[in-house]
Amino acid sequence: MGKLLRFEFRKLFRQPSLYICLAVTAVLVFLSVYAIYSMEQLVMQDFSSVGSLSPSELAMLAGITNASGRGQLLKALTSDNVTMILGIFTALYVCSDYTGKTAKNIIGRGYTRAGWLTAKMTGAACACLLFSAAAMGTAYAAGTLFWEAGSVRSSDILLLLVQLLVMLGYTATFVFWSVLLRSSGGAIALNIIIPLILGLLLLVLDYLIFDDNGTLSNYWLAHGMSLASDGAESGDLWHAGLLGAAYSAVFGALSFLVVSKRDV
Repeated sequence: MGKLLRFEFRKLFRQPSLYICLAVTAVLVFLSVYAIYSMEQLVMQDFSSVGSLSPSELAMLAGITNASGRGQLLKALTSDNVTMILGIFTALYVCSDYTGKTAKNIIGRGYTRAGWLTAKMTGAACACLLFSAAAMGTAYAAGTLFWEAGSVRSSDILLLLVQLLVMLGYTATFVFWSVLLRSSGGAIALNIIIPLILGLLLLVLDYLIFDDNGTLSNYWLAHGMSLASDGAESGDLWHAGLLGAAYSAVFGALSFLVVSKRDV
């Protein structure tokens, strides 16, 4: 297993797509923060006598509540852009073993399918953490550049860990679609469409079936990410963390089931 993991990490860090997607993630996050800053500047043009206020106070006056490095850090992973780029890379990363016959060669050398998939999912989880770190680091730096750093509290660490758990849940679903379809094109399409469409579909079903009480949408990962926000109560963090863990476990098990039942 150790040899498989070393091979997987070597392959992961040698993929140009990893660095391209990380760069795109950082750029998109920076532009998102800059858009908020630009909106603040436009709003502030309508106010007078604000020269004595600090950048964060100006932002609060403009109705922007996350105007600091800390504020942007805590909301960095809530962006659909981060999830979308992670889904694209995961599809490329997993499906490349099918198109390049790497999975077949590994199993042909005596390794089990479960061992190959375990190594692949470990690499995908590592990529998830890298994308999350790139998004959070860029958001914190941009928020500090445009406003101020802000004070990162000890409670923020737990909040960020829960957000990472939700991101790992997304990664498990992306791996599942990739091993199910084996085609990078199809997997990329599903990894982009499902996070964007499923949340909206669940909201519509909630409205039609449950009078908009949020019964179905409460069990989607996007809801968990929204719960794991600044000021979240312990019950919200438990809900979000359990969602991330449940999706990781369920879709991880489904991935193993698909791989065990089909030839590579």
